[in-house]
Amino acid sequence: MAQLQTFEPFDCEGDIHSVGSRWVKWKRGLQIYLLAANIDSAVKKKGHTAAHRQGSRCLSGSNPKLDEYFAPKQSFVYERHLFRLLKQEEGAKFDKFLIKLRNQSSKCQFPDDNNLIDQITEKCRSVELRKKILMLGDTVTIEKIIVEANTLEMVERQLHEYQRLAQNLGVNKIDIKVNKFDKLNSECTRCGSKRHKADNTNCPAKEKTCIKCGFKGHFQKKCRTRAQKRKKENIPKMPAKSESDLKKFKTSTEIDYIFHKDADDTVNCLIGGVEVPLLIDSGSKCNIITDKTWSHLKTHAVHITNQQKSTDRVFMAYGSTNPLNVLGSFETNIIIGSEGHEATFYVIKDGTRDLLGKETAIKLKVLKMEVSVNSISEDPFPKFKDIQ
Repeated sequence: MAQLQTFEPFDCEGDIHSVGSRWVKWKRGLQIYLLAANIDSAVKKKGHTAAHRQGSRCLSGSNPKLDEYFAPKQSFVYERHLFRLLKQEEGAKFDKFLIKLRNQSSKCQFPDDNNLIDQITEKCRSVELRKKILMLGDTVTIEKIIVEANTLEMVERQLHEYQRLAQNLGVNKIDIKVNKFDKLNSECTRCGSKRHKADNTNCPAKEKTCIKCGFKGHFQKKCRTRAQKRKKENIPKMPAKSESDLKKFKTSTEIDYIFHKDADDTVNCLIGGVEVPLLIDSGSKCNIITDKTWSHLKTHAVHITNQQKSTDRVFMAYGSTNPLNVLGSFETNIIIGSEGHEATFYVIKDGTRDLLGKETAIKLKVLKMEVSVNSISEDPFPKFKDIQ
């Protein structure tokens, strides 16, 4: 049988704070060496370890002075401090974290595993493991914690492997489609802002009432409510015209025709401090809003001047022989971007669209009229009944 190598003697030099723990470690190593060499008697121990007699005497139990000498050199307060500093590093497995805790706790001489359990609960990285420990309560043990930790890590590895295999099978193609969908819907469906989504609690349109459908939660420009589902509510309106006023309109020599297309290309304006989307109508001289929009403006404390309950103007849609019911007019400041202008607005009962007239649109620099036509072919414009 091969002869065991001679065990190295204890080194008393080095850090004075660690001499106690180094002595315990050396003493344990010497015990293992003597056990492996089948040296069981004190006489054999003394003869076989002549190079380190101090160790053999201590191990034989005849002279415990070295234990008494080295023990005071070990500061348990400092060792417990080091124990409390231990935490599970990012990416480290639980078993390695537990080994570090056990090694350090052996130097602290804790009476039980409670400090070990507390340190795991506080310094482990897994929130799920911490939840499991708290659910176990007073019945928790180190053995139960080890089982739970190993189970969670195994499930985590399985989920990671599952996701990796799923990506290799082509699920990433679905992700690309989802990304394209998100890109198309990157703006808020309530107000149109690209800075937040529709579920943002600070969306300015969340508590606003749509002046097109009557439902709360979105601006008119983002309204998608079908016509048959729109609310039929009694919205406050300007006083209606008297019969004499209507006769005056019908006999007026000046008629303002209004032409607009049913489209969604609008421009956002601030009318008296209230945001309203308007459709630019190059075929109308005047600015027109519906009675619903007027109610919306009043609800949001619009700033206006020179409010009139009646007007001499007569408005008529192209192709129609009946004048529109004008409830009144007012003057206010309208702002588009960095441009502002004082303008007059007319309120139409049961109107369908809010229109920005040609003259105001030109002054606000959102409409540019240019004439560069040299010749006109026959019948270049559409014809309307009873209109020249």
